[in-house]
Formats: sequence, C-alpha cells, structure tokens
Amino acid sequence: MKKLLITLLLISPFSFADWDDVYYCQMTNNSGITVEGKKENYILEKFQFKLDKARNAVVFGGSGYFTDSVMELKQGRIWPKTEEWMASDANSMLYFKEGKFLYVSLTLEANSKSADCDKF
Repeated sequence: MKKLLITLLLISPFSFADWDDVYYCQMTNNSGITVEGKKENYILEKFQFKLDKARNAVVFGGSGYFTDSVMELKQGRIWPKTEEWMASDANSMLYFKEGKFLYVSLTLEANSKSADCDKF
C-alpha cells in the first residue's frame, strides 16, 4: 500500500515542474580554463533559481556565483512541466533537464558548472 501511495504521488500533477517553482542546487563541477590553457577548479557552491513566466527567464537567488542573475529562456526550448529548458545571455548558456543543470560561459576564461537540483 505504501508503494502504491508513493507511486501515485510521484505521477500526480503536483510532482511536475511549473512556472515559479524554486529549485535548490548543489554544484558537482565548477571549473575554468584560462587563455593560456590552465585549468582551475573552484569551490563547489549551492544556489537557487526559479522560472519566471512574466520575465520569460531563469532568475537566480541572491548568493553565490549566479547572484541575482537573469537568463532569458530560449523559445522552442521551454518545457517547465517536463523540467527541460535552455536559457542564455550575452556570454553564457545553460541547459536544465530533470534536475540536472549544465552551464557554460566564455569571457576572460571558459567556465563550466554542473549541478544537481531539487524542486521545493
């Protein structure tokens, strides 16, 4: 009976993602490569974000690397209910699918970050 209840909760509409859900993430990778080819590994951080429908964007919380950043969601790649989307700004891009977060940027160095995220 317990397994049946858990299964029903997991497939209910309440378990799917939607606009304004908040995600809490823990980085699994945080590294950069300089123009000289030197690789740097940085401290793994925690961060949070939400999908803001009014702004059509991923909006990050007020701490860590992404502090108060906003990245526009890409048309044709926004499926909040199935937890899959892409977003970008002038120098970076992110991809999110089913709790997995992948981010790359190119400024004075190439930077990559990955994280595991949970919706709360």
